[in-house]
Amino acid sequence: MKNLIDPSVPLRDRFLGCVLGGAAGDALGAPYEGLWSDSIPAEDTLLEGFAEFEGYPRGQFTDDTQLTVATLRSILKVGDVSPAHIARSIAVLWRRQAVIGPGGACTHAALSFLRTGDWKECGAAVGQAGNGTAMRTAALGLFFLGMPERLAPAVADVSRITHQDARSIVGGIAVARAAQLLAGGRADDPHAFCQAISETIVPYAAAFAEMVARLPLLVQEPPEIALPLIAWSGMERPEFDTPIITPFVIPTVLAALCCLLRHGPSWSHAVAGAIRLGGDVDTLGAIVGALAGVAGGVNAIPPHLLGAVQQSNQLGALALRYHAMAVGLPSS
Repeated sequence: MKNLIDPSVPLRDRFLGCVLGGAAGDALGAPYEGLWSDSIPAEDTLLEGFAEFEGYPRGQFTDDTQLTVATLRSILKVGDVSPAHIARSIAVLWRRQAVIGPGGACTHAALSFLRTGDWKECGAAVGQAGNGTAMRTAALGLFFLGMPERLAPAVADVSRITHQDARSIVGGIAVARAAQLLAGGRADDPHAFCQAISETIVPYAAAFAEMVARLPLLVQEPPEIALPLIAWSGMERPEFDTPIITPFVIPTVLAALCCLLRHGPSWSHAVAGAIRLGGDVDTLGAIVGALAGVAGGVNAIPPHLLGAVQQSNQLGALALRYHAMAVGLPSS
């Protein structure tokens, strides 16, 4: 393992890398969602360009990026993180029937919010611990660069919009905290990086926090040993005979962080490695793409992919507006 970030990258480029990297990773993984690893192309082939899926144009991202964008647009409009406004911004996607590849929990939450207007109660019930929180919170971590003490409670509330389960809430916080540490240049040591994430989430879910703290040791194991341990983390027993990353939030977050730890600031290796694990790989691609985009900056993303992401110009403009707001906020 090595330094997880490129220290020479300007903060502006980390914001761009987060938003555009998440969208590119999402679009790269979407055509292979639900497939086993042996059905997913090798890294070189995978990175050649976006594949088509379900009739959408190449480079189309899914709900992972759509919900991230809805969150950022809400923050830009309000000037702060308002869970009620973010919930409305997310729910509009369902009202317009504009969601691509929606998950069941997020659909339930959006429809419930449209019916009741209560963001505190619309999230999926305890027991449903999907990754629909972690898929959309990386960029939130960048908002709190100067206010680190606000990150956990604010991201917890934003996570509760779609999921009430503590494990899902912790998944959202963990990804946001990882992005914050990467953007702030506090990721020069993998052990300290994981420990800082663990300390942030331990008040919400101690067992999950312990798993994150152990990741640097687990990453040193051969993949054939590490992958089953990650894939079935938090489960009483393996769900399948062959390891695959399901939409359960614990293995999703652990797998995403492991890919980052293994590949440092290399966006291509980290994202391709995540997608080739198989399973819920649009979400894995979105999370790792965002985090690796923060680590290496927008220039770490292959230009042929960056230019082919749908709405790339709009996403870039959104990231720049978000950066301008975040750096203009007073520090605590």
